[in-house]
Amino acid sequence: MASGTFFVRACPTCGRKLEVRVELLGRKVECVHCGANFTANEQPAEMVDDRRIDLALARAQQYIDSVAPVDPSAAK
Repeated sequence: MASGTFFVRACPTCGRKLEVRVELLGRKVECVHCGANFTANEQPAEMVDDRRIDLALARAQQYIDSVAPVDPSAAK
């Protein structure tokens, strides 16, 4: 198993933290969790937080959209 220096980077698609080898900085990499492709670079912490919030809101909206609306007249 190769050893090296890593940095931690959140996947811009799924938000999971990845250990990326420093040798890959500036290159295209693939998330091992969701398969998304992105450029390996450092990112500010607030970017990660903003992306996580956006993903959580999108998942919440998908859930809301998947729930059938309740018909108030059917309850009587």
